[in-house]
Amino acid sequence: MGYLKINASLISALIERWRPETHTFHMRCGECTITLQDVSVLLGISVDGLPLIGPTNLDWADLCEELLGVRPQEDEIRGSVVKLSWLAHHFAQINNDDDEEQVRRFARAWILRFIGGVLFVDKSSNKVSLRYLQFLRDFEECGRYAWGAAVLGFLYREMCNATDYKTKSIGGMCILLQMWAWERCPTLAPKRTPSQVENTPLGHRWLRRGNQHIGNDDVRVFRRKLDIMKRHEFVWEPYPSTVISLLPPVCLVGSLAWYAVVPLICFQVIEWHQPDRVLRQFGMQQPIPESPSQPLNIHGITLKGKHDENWGQLFAPMIDQWNNRHAFRVDAYPRQEGLLSFNSDYMVWYRRKTKMFVDPANAKTATLVFLNFFQILT
Repeated sequence: MGYLKINASLISALIERWRPETHTFHMRCGECTITLQDVSVLLGISVDGLPLIGPTNLDWADLCEELLGVRPQEDEIRGSVVKLSWLAHHFAQINNDDDEEQVRRFARAWILRFIGGVLFVDKSSNKVSLRYLQFLRDFEECGRYAWGAAVLGFLYREMCNATDYKTKSIGGMCILLQMWAWERCPTLAPKRTPSQVENTPLGHRWLRRGNQHIGNDDVRVFRRKLDIMKRHEFVWEPYPSTVISLLPPVCLVGSLAWYAVVPLICFQVIEWHQPDRVLRQFGMQQPIPESPSQPLNIHGITLKGKHDENWGQLFAPMIDQWNNRHAFRVDAYPRQEGLLSFNSDYMVWYRRKTKMFVDPANAKTATLVFLNFFQILT
């Protein structure tokens, strides 16, 4: 992951089009979003399994000593948070004569650094919460959790928070957001798309050395590209059978959850996965969607003053829905052939609900592009 640089301007331009109430981007061609399918195909992280939820009031220094063999000093831990540099210092190099338990400790420390540095990045980008360490006690048990669903829920929450104009930074796995944009919006991507690497998650192709694409770092450029993007320039189905056939089996585990309208759970973070609003991403016709699923009273819950909360009890209905996710699938719609008509019921409804241009100055350009394209067709 270290080989891929984040383009902050691209991320900012996408956040301008993010809608917290629906967890979708409002593009000119309709709603679209990052789904559990994208997490599976691009990252190969499990989207199937138990929800990532547990106590938030443990003695974190004791847990560190038990599972890592090192106890952080009072000035090295703040609440449940330690610096990634603290982990790097104490687990810099493993020795050949280390016993099995010490190897397990190093493995836990490495995974924890990956969690804080890539999967669940906080706004500082240099800290990690020890809440995740409790799931690393037993590696076999660790694999039973839906880490991919938690990663997506955490990213949703960070994107929702970032829509507040007072917010100056964003956490979460922005690498996933950037790769999603590159796969689906060719006008935003590097000029050269690397070839797929067989038997690895698709996102791996962007991580090889020499692919450090930043391109333009002006948010106005990306804002304009999104404002004038033509309907056919958004790729609704970037994962055809030829791509799927080259993926490792781990990328397809739990694929039934890709279509499920369910809560994504990561401790106090509950964010709804709403594929019913982006059915074209699954090759299906898009009707006018129902009201958003996200309960307003849950969207803003934080840990502040709630460390002793019994999250399993508080979120029992959401946990039940996640555990019964196969019953909430939306996969019974007709196949979408070609582009959805500009005058379809959905698009007429959508244009009444959205703001097509972030920068009104781009409206004239987009109109001229559309007219020229129409003249070519006729």
